[in-house]
Amino acid sequence: MDTQVLKEPRGLMRCLEFFFAILAFATLADFSGSFNYSIFCTNDPENGHSVSHGFQYPFRLDHQAPVSFNCSDETVKHNISVPGDFSSDAKFFVFTGVISFLGSLGSIIIYVFFSPLYADESKKPPMIDFWFTLVIAVFWLSASAAWTNGLITLKWIASAEWIFTSNKHPCGQTSTGTYILTKIKECIIEEKGHFVGANISALLGYLNFFLWASNLWFIYKETSWFSNKSGSQPLEG
Repeated sequence: MDTQVLKEPRGLMRCLEFFFAILAFATLADFSGSFNYSIFCTNDPENGHSVSHGFQYPFRLDHQAPVSFNCSDETVKHNISVPGDFSSDAKFFVFTGVISFLGSLGSIIIYVFFSPLYADESKKPPMIDFWFTLVIAVFWLSASAAWTNGLITLKWIASAEWIFTSNKHPCGQTSTGTYILTKIKECIIEEKGHFVGANISALLGYLNFFLWASNLWFIYKETSWFSNKSGSQPLEG
């Protein structure tokens, strides 16, 4: 067992990657929120109907059960659905985090318990380690960019502003600002979604990309590419 490697850059970086990978995907998977608004009908302008929508991982908002609403003098109920499906972005982010967590753990085990294998003259383990690190770095960049893009749209939906522009929502308005449904007097946004956890998860994604990309240099120094390059340099003096 060689724990000394954990004090070296590549070992220390793997420990950081292990920790921040767990933190990134756990923060996203645990994130949830909600937004709500009130709908006031013309026949009862003093009492609003409170409507609340929640969202959580994997953020398939358009797959949630619709909320029913109708004014007291209406016999037809309006089913209110929320648009947006961000499951592919969120799942890819979490998948990358899990693979990073398992990969970094596996690397640490090899570094500590199988150090002679890693130092083999064939240099195959370091080459595999290098390519794996490169792939995960690309995954983190792609997953973080995709989740950031999805998060922008999710924030807009959770702001509830879309209820005024959707012609399928009871609060939908015409270009002149009047409500499409004449029985609607007013719609008021009561609370918008909060995204502290989601913002942190996105930042952690980019941090993970930085860690894995930076570690490429330290692993490269263990490969045959670097050793051959160093060995081919003429001695001075």
